[in-house]
Amino acid sequence: MESSVANLNNQFQSLRAVVDCLNEGIEPQFLQMAVSFEDCRKKWLLTDEELLSCKEGLAKAETERGALEVKLKHARNQVDVEIRRRQKAEAVYEKLERQLQLIRELLLSENNGSSILLSEEQRSALAFLSAHSQAAQAANNNLNSSRRSGPPGLVPQTTIVMNESIVAKTTITMPANGGPVKAVSTIETVPYWTRNRQSGENFVTVSEAPSTPVPEIPVQLRTPKARGGGKKHIFTAKTVIKSEFCASCGRKTRFGKMYLRCQDCRVVSHPECRDRCPMPCNPTAVSTPINNAEATLADFAPVTSPKIPALVIYCIKEIEHRGLNEIGLYRVSGQERMVKELKEKLIRGKTLPPLNKIDDINVITGVLKDFLRSLPEPLLTFHLNKAFMEAAEIQDDGNSLAMLYQNISELPQPNRDTLACLMIHLQKVSQSVETKMDVNNLARVFGPTLVGHAVPDPDPMTILHDTNRQPRIVERLLSIPARYWGQFAYPDNTGMDNAHHTETPDNKVSVLGPVTTPEHQMMAKTPSSSSLSQRMMHTFSSTTLFGSKSKASAASKCQGNFFASPQLK
Repeated sequence: MESSVANLNNQFQSLRAVVDCLNEGIEPQFLQMAVSFEDCRKKWLLTDEELLSCKEGLAKAETERGALEVKLKHARNQVDVEIRRRQKAEAVYEKLERQLQLIRELLLSENNGSSILLSEEQRSALAFLSAHSQAAQAANNNLNSSRRSGPPGLVPQTTIVMNESIVAKTTITMPANGGPVKAVSTIETVPYWTRNRQSGENFVTVSEAPSTPVPEIPVQLRTPKARGGGKKHIFTAKTVIKSEFCASCGRKTRFGKMYLRCQDCRVVSHPECRDRCPMPCNPTAVSTPINNAEATLADFAPVTSPKIPALVIYCIKEIEHRGLNEIGLYRVSGQERMVKELKEKLIRGKTLPPLNKIDDINVITGVLKDFLRSLPEPLLTFHLNKAFMEAAEIQDDGNSLAMLYQNISELPQPNRDTLACLMIHLQKVSQSVETKMDVNNLARVFGPTLVGHAVPDPDPMTILHDTNRQPRIVERLLSIPARYWGQFAYPDNTGMDNAHHTETPDNKVSVLGPVTTPEHQMMAKTPSSSSLSQRMMHTFSSTTLFGSKSKASAASKCQGNFFASPQLK
């Protein structure tokens, strides 16, 4: 009994101790723990901020390191370039030093003395002084020559005779204070030129002066083609306020200097370049249409004949100047952005921009094609589209050409003149072997552009049907002689030079008349007077192609050589 009471007492005491412990206040301990937690939180926040700043610094350092690596790479490349330039300059320096040493030895030689006349050996040793000037002059002659010069012997040639004399000058300086005497010697060649007009060989002979041992060197020279007919420029002198590009040389006019501007076509030229301006003069339209989509070909054409837009002539001249050796001319497209910019300058600009600044000739061809393609009506017009299609389908060549002549005569004058200019140009392109663009390839390129369709918005079946017929029309048009096209493109040039038409072989006629045999009569094709081609020839008898001009010229050839043949009555 006493043991159980003792146990109960012990349990009671333990419970009371627990109750007393729970009843005591422990807020200070909790406050201390909260303070400890706050200190830890602040330390963690500081650590996170330091980590973030370190990461930002690391990213910045990596960026700077990458930039420095790029700079280092460029610096190394630049050092390599400078090393090569230095090596090249040192080589040139050594070469010039050797030449100066050679000149010094010749001047200070005992046999030479103070005479300015050089011996044959000395002249041969100093031949390198005049070699550069001769090469530069020959290069300039080739650059200034025209690509469209006619065949040799048909155009008067220019013979340039160059005479050179070697002049030696010695300047002796004697200081007043008794210093060393200095002597400076200069040797130079003084060329003087003479020009003679002749129609003989197509080369330049460099002759030697009596005192110059320069051997005779034939240098090939291409004489610029005589300019065709057409309207000439009417220049007025003005003072430069705003610099513009010269149409001949491509250089800018200088402020305050005098320059020339054509009253009609607004072309700009230096006074010394006026003879090299592109011909003929094509007066610009009175007003450029605001909306290109509504502008017809007549809006861009001048008011006088030939009614060809200045853009077309300007592009064609530049293409013929440096594009006839370009492979795939008109087939390869230029950069679209550059084509649009150049076309906008040619249409909207007050003056024509210099096309020689355009390195890619395909950009200029793209401008020409895009201009013709963007017209609201194709060059052959909607009205005559069907007639041209039917003419190209005729199997007989004579009747087909006669129908083409009839359709061409019905075209509006701006369309007809522009078509004639394009055909003459495309014939030159097809005759250039380097372009690899024959008549078939050119017809495929220009068929959709020049012929188009009979309606503004054709359906897919019409497009598919006309695609195969359009190149045939262009092929037929290109088969027409350039002399026929020249009467429209160059109306003022009655005697077109050889650059504007293809030569046909002369028919050699016997003095006693033609020899006819039955076999010859069977082979010769003589169309009847009732055929379509003969009727068209009679209809167009007033033109330069079919008129009595050929008969008169044939009769004039016979006059003066033989007496007139008797006529049977």
